[in-house]
Amino acid sequence: MNQSPNMEFKPVLHYNGCLSFEASAMLHNIIAKIKGQLVNKIFLLLCATILYSMTFFRISGHVVNLGFVLTEIIFVLFASWVFHYNVKMTQSIILTIANRVSITDDKISVTPFTYNLPFSDKTQSDHLEFKINELKIRKTGNPSMFTRALGDKMFLVKDKEKEAYIVSDYFDPALKEKLMDILVEVTPPELLRPGRSRHY
Repeated sequence: MNQSPNMEFKPVLHYNGCLSFEASAMLHNIIAKIKGQLVNKIFLLLCATILYSMTFFRISGHVVNLGFVLTEIIFVLFASWVFHYNVKMTQSIILTIANRVSITDDKISVTPFTYNLPFSDKTQSDHLEFKINELKIRKTGNPSMFTRALGDKMFLVKDKEKEAYIVSDYFDPALKEKLMDILVEVTPPELLRPGRSRHY
């Protein structure tokens, strides 16, 4: 994703050796759009379930027999699986996308976006902390099948227990530079490309 010339970045905050970055309003809008897409899917799924039940009831001659009940159960189970899959996938994306990033000499702290929608089945973390000498960081593509608006270039930061995606194009450009420096610092020399590019 190419940075829009009209995108307004939040200023970088410097405090006691800590750099703090906050996502632009555009990334907030994208996350809101992903949440809206989930709500629309849930509504359409509910409408489809009701319409199917009414149609099948009419076809069955308004008779509630064993065949009707079994068919309804199968359809409801399928609809429930689709519902749960969409909620789980949406949560897994939102709860790992960085809203705020703070960097010190020895750690990266990420505050992810909040899910704040009903049907939650996953505990929300206030922030994720990664010790720089224990983390793995790499450039990666879009983890979401729900929207291409996140772009296809971001950083994945992870350790043995957790991970976070930092869509650096929606933060002050200094964040990308800092993450590239950390990437070089923690990546074994033999795995680095000769003459690495600082921009991608």
